[in-house]
Amino acid sequence: MPFIPQIRRLLIKNNKWDELMNGKQPGDRCYIYYREMVDRWKASPRWTTAHEIYKKMRGSSRLSYANMPESFEDKIAEELAWQVFFLWWVVPYEKEREKENGSI
Repeated sequence: MPFIPQIRRLLIKNNKWDELMNGKQPGDRCYIYYREMVDRWKASPRWTTAHEIYKKMRGSSRLSYANMPESFEDKIAEELAWQVFFLWWVVPYEKEREKENGSI
C-alpha cells in the first residue's frame, strides 16, 4: 500500500526514519519504490519506460538476498509497488493506445 499518510511521506523524504511512529512499515517501503516508479513514468510515459522499470525491479540484486528477512521484505514491497504502479499508470496508458490504434 504505497498511499501512506502525508506526514510519513515527508519524514521519509527528509530521511527522518527515527521519527516514524512504529518504525519502518511495509507501506513505507512500498511508497519508496512506487514514488520512484511514478516519477520515472511521468518523465517518459510510454511502454518502454514500463518495461525498463519492470526489468530493473525483476533484476534487482535484492532478489539474491531473499533468504535475509529485511531484504525479503524490501523485495515484496517493491513487487507490490510495481503492481499498483502498473494498474494505475500503465493500464490506462494502454487503454488510450487501444482507442487510438484499435483493439487486437
